[in-house]
Amino acid sequence: MFSGESSVNARDRTGGDYSLDEDQEKEYDKIIEYLIVGGYFRARIQTLSRFDKVVGGMAWCITASNEDLDVDIFFQEDASIGQRLKIAEGIVRALQRMKYPYTMLEPNQIQGGSNTQDFKAIFPVVQWLVKKVIETRKEFGDLMRQFTESQFAKTHILPEEAQFEQKKEKIEDFYDQVADRYKPERKFKRPGRRVPYLNRRTNTENIQLTLVEYGAAVSIPTLSGKQDDKKMQELEEAMKLQNANLRKNMASVSSGKDVSTGALEQFLPQNIDEFDLMYQDRSELDPIQAQKVYGMRLHEQNVNNLEKQIGNLRKEMQSLEVVYNEMDQKLEEARASHAAKLAYNQRIISEIEKLDAMETPENTKVLQLLKNLVQLNEDLRSQESKFKANCKRQLADLKGRIAQLENENSASGRSEEDQRIEATFQDYSNRLAQFKQLASHKNREIASLERQLDEVPSRIELSQYQRQFVELYEQMASKETETRQYFNTYNTSDKTKSFLQSELGILNSIHDNYTAAMASKSTRDQLVSQMVEKVKSVAQNLEKTEALLTAARDEKAKLTESHNQLIEKERLYYKNTKEFLEECKKNEMLTNKLSQQQAAFQ
Repeated sequence: MFSGESSVNARDRTGGDYSLDEDQEKEYDKIIEYLIVGGYFRARIQTLSRFDKVVGGMAWCITASNEDLDVDIFFQEDASIGQRLKIAEGIVRALQRMKYPYTMLEPNQIQGGSNTQDFKAIFPVVQWLVKKVIETRKEFGDLMRQFTESQFAKTHILPEEAQFEQKKEKIEDFYDQVADRYKPERKFKRPGRRVPYLNRRTNTENIQLTLVEYGAAVSIPTLSGKQDDKKMQELEEAMKLQNANLRKNMASVSSGKDVSTGALEQFLPQNIDEFDLMYQDRSELDPIQAQKVYGMRLHEQNVNNLEKQIGNLRKEMQSLEVVYNEMDQKLEEARASHAAKLAYNQRIISEIEKLDAMETPENTKVLQLLKNLVQLNEDLRSQESKFKANCKRQLADLKGRIAQLENENSASGRSEEDQRIEATFQDYSNRLAQFKQLASHKNREIASLERQLDEVPSRIELSQYQRQFVELYEQMASKETETRQYFNTYNTSDKTKSFLQSELGILNSIHDNYTAAMASKSTRDQLVSQMVEKVKSVAQNLEKTEALLTAARDEKAKLTESHNQLIEKERLYYKNTKEFLEECKKNEMLTNKLSQQQAAFQ
């Protein structure tokens, strides 16, 4: 175990990748496949480390999920251990804000797990984040597509629409010409003077008169029930004769003549009793009073008829409104369902086109795996629906049987066997409550023991802590070495500066006193003696410095030899540790086989 940690630390400093066991390698491959399916194609770059691929993919998924998190996740490649821990803490805070539903990761799991141990814990998080990204893409994909189409339509036009706009003007002109050429023309007109009794016509008669005025034939009423062909032919001949007489008696508009009253009498109602009743007292009254009486009676009759027609039309309108509302509601529901299905179908088609466009020789396996997963999802949904329907049917059958048994029991009364069964049930219920209470007490004790066990770090956590402490120690050692180098450089520069200053002082004193010293022999001898003393002091300082240099070299040689010995011991330690772990694995396998054989013999 410790040899693996040493290799991890050594490779982490060089920026390389790490060797994983088989299970961790499978989980890592699954994570990369999910990130590529979600759209993080940067995971295909082979030169990136596993930490950069996995943690970079998680940061990308959190950003692409379009959640309002107020968390700053600044991902940086080839980050140090402090930067990695900061990125991991930001990802954990973002997952908490996004309400991650499963067991929350720890920052050390993300920072250390991306290297060796925790791909199993990271895989559910990546799976959930990729699912959130796909849901966000589905939610905002149609909206963005509609927005882009609307923006495109503001400044651009399709060739088909341009051709339609060019043809539209010609079509409108042609329609106006056809409407002017074939507009209805009036062939006949009614007389200018109004005959009172001719105003008593039904709507059908008014419609027929209007059609005759514009040159159309009077419609033949439909026969009710089954009538023979002979009666139908007689009715058609009578209507043809009526149309011919009417056209003969009516004048053309161009001739300026009025239509005769006798021709229009054919359209009066057949019941003349009311007509006679309206004029039965006209002989006793003068023409003015008779006209007033006739007008009043005709007005009353028209009012009654109109009120009846209004009542009938209102009833018909109410029934039609009810039918219209029902049909309108059904139509809206059908439109909404149709629109939803069209949108869903369009989304499916667009996603299929995207997947087809994404298909390359590199990701063929991934797309095939995705298609298999989609097919499996559809099969599971169909099985789930069938299972729910079967459960509902069985539940209905059981409820029916329970109701039947309850009715039978209520009808026949409770027997002694039922009382005995109820007493036994009550006894077992009391025992069950006691066992539940005892089980809850035991569960509390187990939970307390589990908490105590959780407080003790596991081997994996200890290895992670050790690896992180080793990295921190190495970082501190490198920083200390760098600081020592700075101090040594400063001290050497300071000593060199002092020596140069003393040398400069000696040269300045010689230069200042040289002329005066050369004036006499005594001063010259004194200058020479001073120079000899200076040379001796410089020689003594040189000997001391060389002695210090020799001592430092000897100490360096001793330390180098000691360091080589320690490296050899470390190599032997890692070798022995690796052999010990292999022997532990063999021992565990032999122990399992022995336990299996003992269980088989027993």
